[in-house]
Amino acid sequence: MPSTAPDAPGSSPPPVLALLRTTAPTLPPQLQRLAMLALESPAEVGRMTITEYAERAGASAASVTRLCRSLGIEKFTTLRTELVLAAERPVAGGAPRVTGDITARTPLPELITSLGVLSSGSIEETSHLLDPEQIGTIVQALGDAGHVFATGAGSAHLVAVSLEHKLRSLGVPATTFHDPPSAVIGLAASRPGDVLVAVSETGTASEAVPQLAEAKRRGCLTVLITRLSSSPAAELADHVLLAVQDRSPLHTGTLTSRIAELFLADVLASGVVVRHHERSLEALASVEEALERYW
Repeated sequence: MPSTAPDAPGSSPPPVLALLRTTAPTLPPQLQRLAMLALESPAEVGRMTITEYAERAGASAASVTRLCRSLGIEKFTTLRTELVLAAERPVAGGAPRVTGDITARTPLPELITSLGVLSSGSIEETSHLLDPEQIGTIVQALGDAGHVFATGAGSAHLVAVSLEHKLRSLGVPATTFHDPPSAVIGLAASRPGDVLVAVSETGTASEAVPQLAEAKRRGCLTVLITRLSSSPAAELADHVLLAVQDRSPLHTGTLTSRIAELFLADVLASGVVVRHHERSLEALASVEEALERYW
């Protein structure tokens, strides 16, 4: 079974809004309406009874119970409490909460502030979903691997390239592939103990499953960076890292679509420095010396 950052003993639960954002797109229609209502109006839902909440979303009380279970929450009263706390929690950096859409009349100062809040919020919520023990396992494997393969299609390829660049600078052999067929061909040269990191927003079968399946068949550790907690790729990967993208205040996901994923790439690369410190410093010094020779 894939690991998706289980709670460590004594650790605080992940923020409920982050769980809702990564889970909502995968839910059935009734549960999805409930999740979206909670995301849009957490304080208001936190004051509702289970019947009021269900009626407002056009769902049933049983669906509310199923939503709670899908989030790992035992009862609705706990969800209510978490929603109220989330609504009262200040935005990262103390910035005001962002509302409204980007239009042709949006002032640029407001746009800059809004995107800054949106991006920092995504990174903060993504960090709260990370399990240090799981990250430790992944970065140890990355540093020990004979080769690391990274894949991502479209804009996800930028995240894969960023990770490859960082790992190579740390002395870890790495290669990036832009599409599943190229990745499967490249993985033909992989060996047990190598690592595949697949970046896929939705984790669909056509986008990420072939390379994950081939990597597992050849004994590689597989890591998926994605936004959906449930998908064909998430079911297959050994480790799933969730990237939270808050699209509710500004419906402009393409403008900040890879902020959280790039943060996760930074976490993995920095973790390799921690777990393989001396080798990493030597590799970085060698890179710096080579660059200074020409620039």
